[in-house]
Amino acid sequence: MKTSPRPELKQPVLTFAARLEAGEREIPLEDLAALFGADEGLRAKVRDRGNIVFRDESFSNDGPDLVIPAGKVELEIPSLLRGEWTGGPGAFHLRFPLEEFTLRACARISILRKCFALRELRATESELTLDFGSDLANRRYTF
Repeated sequence: MKTSPRPELKQPVLTFAARLEAGEREIPLEDLAALFGADEGLRAKVRDRGNIVFRDESFSNDGPDLVIPAGKVELEIPSLLRGEWTGGPGAFHLRFPLEEFTLRACARISILRKCFALRELRATESELTLDFGSDLANRRYTF
């Protein structure tokens, strides 16, 4: 797993965690994009998808399929984004148990296009971990 310092992600992570802890059950999808360090242009592309709806221990977001260029990778958002969540003080955990309902990061490697489906996103007050199920793609960002 590659670990990198990303202090600019601390505030979006803490804000997202605080909103869940406060009982907010609808959070704009663009706020999830902010957790990945998305710039305003990328966030604007997901804005029309509306809110992620959190119910009990599940969450979902419906909208058109999106493929968004983001530097060396393309991010794919399926028409139905769905998973499970838990939260606590200053932390949250999003799980995507079904690959067809998760975010994917795709990169070109020579002439091949390789995609990695996000399995889990774990956030605490000091780090954000993206688990794609592959040491090549997994990332940990520290604040």
